[in-house]
Amino acid sequence: MAARNMTMLALLLAMLFAAACENTDPTPEERQEVETAVRGYLDALADAYSTLDVSVLEDHASPNEIAYVKKLLTELLQKTGDRLDAEMVGFDVQSISVFRSINATVRLWEVWDITRVGAADGIEKGRTTSIQHTLLQMRLVDGRWICVGRSIMSQETPIPEEKPSPTEDPA
Repeated sequence: MAARNMTMLALLLAMLFAAACENTDPTPEERQEVETAVRGYLDALADAYSTLDVSVLEDHASPNEIAYVKKLLTELLQKTGDRLDAEMVGFDVQSISVFRSINATVRLWEVWDITRVGAADGIEKGRTTSIQHTLLQMRLVDGRWICVGRSIMSQETPIPEEKPSPTEDPA
């Protein structure tokens, strides 16, 4: 009995070691597919913020991620009465790890040009650039990579350019 327990323990340890040592580097094809999916998701995210319509995320994100973005947009609208015209200026992938060929973790820097606009009147309230270090969790579903979660790890926001009020003389 003790020999069987030792064999089971050795087998379990070998399986755990193999899982821990799994190569997480994506193939060139996986890397390209994941990066393309990341770009699609970020472009759709910018569109969702600008239009307050999360349906544009449906081909790029999981239902949970879409619900989370909808919650963020609703909170923004309720707190400030604003919407954001968000434009993805660019992103730089720092690393991609793929696990079991269906899960990927992507670390990247994103650069956004953000204009705050009154949702009711459409009047511009300010403009800023936001540089974000983010972590995206991607999953391969029905042959397509989709975003299942996005976390902002850090954010740098230079001092925003405030639009002068109509009564101020900018000179």
